[in-house]
Amino acid sequence: MTASAPSGTREAVPPVIVAPQRRSIAAQFRQNGHWYLFLAPAVLLLVAFMGLPLYRSLELSLFEWKGLLPRQWVGLDNFERLFRDRYFWSALSHTIVFAIAATVGTVGLGLLLAIAISRRVPGHGIFRFAFYLPVMLPMTVVAALWARIYEPNYGLLNATLNAIGLGFLAQPWLGSLDLALPSIIAVCIWQYAGFPMIVLLAAIEGIPEELHQAVTLDGATEWDRMRYLIIPMIWPVLVSISVIQIIFSLKVFDIVWVMTKGGPAESSSVLGTYLYRRAFEQQEYGYASAVAVAMFAVIFTVTYLYYRLTKVDAVEF
Repeated sequence: MTASAPSGTREAVPPVIVAPQRRSIAAQFRQNGHWYLFLAPAVLLLVAFMGLPLYRSLELSLFEWKGLLPRQWVGLDNFERLFRDRYFWSALSHTIVFAIAATVGTVGLGLLLAIAISRRVPGHGIFRFAFYLPVMLPMTVVAALWARIYEPNYGLLNATLNAIGLGFLAQPWLGSLDLALPSIIAVCIWQYAGFPMIVLLAAIEGIPEELHQAVTLDGATEWDRMRYLIIPMIWPVLVSISVIQIIFSLKVFDIVWVMTKGGPAESSSVLGTYLYRRAFEQQEYGYASAVAVAMFAVIFTVTYLYYRLTKVDAVEF
């Protein structure tokens, strides 16, 4: 004899899981179309000032063109020539060195300044303004000013070194094969360290005061505070500001052109100055477009890899 289920009870029915139906693109647009309208102006500007020039550069890189004569189709010959051009590789290596050194210098110095100012050192308001002031100056003005400072005979730097008895350190800063590029990098760090300082200072001031008090009660030093509290808490901001600085440094042109024009003997040439010379001095617009496409590929690849290697989640307080 088998036992029957008690009267008035039902057997449990397993739940039925219904897969969500995927809506068509048209249905999604009908539902969220007004949000796309808000994005439309920004998308149009992006296409007009980024997409179309990039497409035209890619198209022109497949031709040989002097500017006035008809274009001649050469296919990938410009890119093949690019890979065999030692001046291109020299400019690329200088660009990467510039980007790494300028990013580490500006972000590192900006971080130290932000931490110092956040500790409310005497005169911190004046320091905040003074360190950010160079950022507001035009790059060409800064480059011309520092070119005069670096002048080997009457420049302020060598004159100061001679006046304090350190004349043996005086150098032809922009005329030296070994010192031209580092001298330009130093100017870039001097001018732009104030930007990450302001951004990182805002992030540091957003850390709850209770965490600072807890670190103080634990007897942590300022180094421990920076290493175990400040940097982990502002890490997403630190990554973002580093990416911005990398992109800016990889497409550098104006400061190098005003100070050295890529000299002496191409020792400070970067991709921007190399592209300019090929396009506007030698009228090789097709080859210069190939340089521009390669420059875009380098910037995109470096930025993507940096984001992938430093991928972080937002910090919640």
